[in-house]
Amino acid sequence: MTLSYCQFKTDNASLEYIEAGHGSVVLLLHGLGYRGRTYKNIIDQLSQSYHVYAPSLHFSVRGQSISSFEDYAALLREFIQTKHLKHITLIGHSLGGGVAMRLAESNEELSRLILIGSIGLPMPYSFSQLLYLLITKTWHELKYKKQLSTLVRLVWDFSLFTVRSLPQFSRTEKAIADITSRELIQFHKIQLPTFLLWGKHDEFFPLAYAEQLQAKLFGSKLTVVEGNHDLMLFRCKEFGELVDGCI
Repeated sequence: MTLSYCQFKTDNASLEYIEAGHGSVVLLLHGLGYRGRTYKNIIDQLSQSYHVYAPSLHFSVRGQSISSFEDYAALLREFIQTKHLKHITLIGHSLGGGVAMRLAESNEELSRLILIGSIGLPMPYSFSQLLYLLITKTWHELKYKKQLSTLVRLVWDFSLFTVRSLPQFSRTEKAIADITSRELIQFHKIQLPTFLLWGKHDEFFPLAYAEQLQAKLFGSKLTVVEGNHDLMLFRCKEFGELVDGCI
């Protein structure tokens, strides 16, 4: 399936995104430090059945390396309206899950919400602890020896994010602290069918965290599968089948 690399511009933002496939619309939001193209294998898988949009959120809003959930949600609302997207399945991974929930609070064009290893509740970690967990996650992913190209892409994209964040490191650190230390989602406003797909060995968000998040999302369904925080990136076919089951 051919992937189109596109750009959406507003007065204060420039949003790069990938578009591929035909059919029902899927909007895929990436995790911290990644980009839309980090998920190329997932996009290839999903675009066999769906019309996929995968934006790159970082370096988009006012040139910042990371912004608030509301900034991201506002930009995506404008994107959805301009592109006339309807009946959207919204998929959010990690940080992208938090953005997805914020968007789901008030967007009538969404039909369902799928969260994978998503942030949403306060995390009891310092910035240094998060860095340690990131190293641990990468170490665990070395077991996917047949998918070395995927791991290289993850490490490269996160390294690029880190380098670009250095000139505004204090702002980036503060933005991450704000997102991880406070409850920013108005859960009672999310009335969509919601599915949580969770790795059994998620390094950042253990199953207890997933269960607490599920309790906040009325009527949501939690499915636990073998894998870690980035399971969707290394088990694309299985992830595609799980998405089919939700849709």
